[in-house]
Amino acid sequence: MSALSASVDATPKAGLTSASVSVYQRIEDVAATWQRLETAHCVLASQKLGLVSAWIEAGTVRAADCAFIVISLAGEPVVLLPLMRKRTYGLRVATWFTGDHLGSYAPLVDLERWAGVPEEEQVRSWRQAFASLADCDLVHLPDVPGSLAQASGLSMAFDGRTLADSVHVSRYLDWAGCDADRRDKRRRKVDRQQGSKLEGRGEVGFDIVTAGAEADGIIDTMLAHRAERFKVQGIRDPFRHGPIKAFYKRAMQSAGGILHVLRLDREVIAVRYNIEAGGGLYSLITSMHPSPEMQSGSPGKQNLLRAMQTSFDGGYGFIDMGKGESDEKRLWCNEKQPLMAFAHPLTPAGRLVAAGLAVGERVKGVIKTHPALFDTYRKLRSRVAGRGG
Repeated sequence: MSALSASVDATPKAGLTSASVSVYQRIEDVAATWQRLETAHCVLASQKLGLVSAWIEAGTVRAADCAFIVISLAGEPVVLLPLMRKRTYGLRVATWFTGDHLGSYAPLVDLERWAGVPEEEQVRSWRQAFASLADCDLVHLPDVPGSLAQASGLSMAFDGRTLADSVHVSRYLDWAGCDADRRDKRRRKVDRQQGSKLEGRGEVGFDIVTAGAEADGIIDTMLAHRAERFKVQGIRDPFRHGPIKAFYKRAMQSAGGILHVLRLDREVIAVRYNIEAGGGLYSLITSMHPSPEMQSGSPGKQNLLRAMQTSFDGGYGFIDMGKGESDEKRLWCNEKQPLMAFAHPLTPAGRLVAAGLAVGERVKGVIKTHPALFDTYRKLRSRVAGRGG
């Protein structure tokens, strides 16, 4: 087992052994540790071993570009942080494996045991962990839920910034509670009218699809529908590359993927791609048929209505719809979870990039909270995309 290890320079407290830090490059070397922590302490889809494994396999990430940080107490792992090194404008940056494809990220932590570690030792452990990263200019950890940033000790060890985006979550005990809280008389009438229009076009069916041969074809259809939508919106398609498509197909099998699928005369017309984690569902991608004739029946909203009912009736405690504003999130979500970003420089060049990231995130926040600026930004983005940018 190849690892770079360093014991934290800290005086043991009464009844507490000093923390030790190890950094591994092969995911196989941390798989058993990861599975043990995941079984009892996974609260985010991004913390799942199967998800990161799917990304590595689909994108052929080299072991040299991986860094799996493990913090242990008395030889027992209590923290695992998976990072990927990549080149950004010539600099070596360690960050999350799956980038913007998930809405939130955090280290996988045994929070009960970690809470018993004094704050100063948590800080020393994290700083030692980041200092142990070789060939790296900057550690950049965006999209960390504020509550987990605090509980993990990241917010004590490093300067963090609250982001303009929040994660939107629908959390209810059952479908009846969700339905009563989120749909009024007018909303139910609209849903019935749209459902009737869709049924007037043919036989409507709703399915829940898990890993298997059928899932691959549905994912292909989903991404084709998304590509058409991105073209209309003037947005560059983030799913256009083969490795990204392969990642979503692999994740269905290795990370507990679930597809909510709406069909019209057996043709797929709307899809929601979800990952199970922490007792709930994390929605990663949604799509609907691009045909303008289909829009009067609003297949996307009809699929979401069925997905909400089926999920809460099926025992899930929440549905995480990711970050960013949208009509469906405003309609269905009763929680907004703030996100934080951490940019910790390890070299002088890294300090410059960290400062640039801070400025960029502040500018993004100003744009997103100013309707006129945001509208101008969207128009400019559409023009750039139209020119192949």
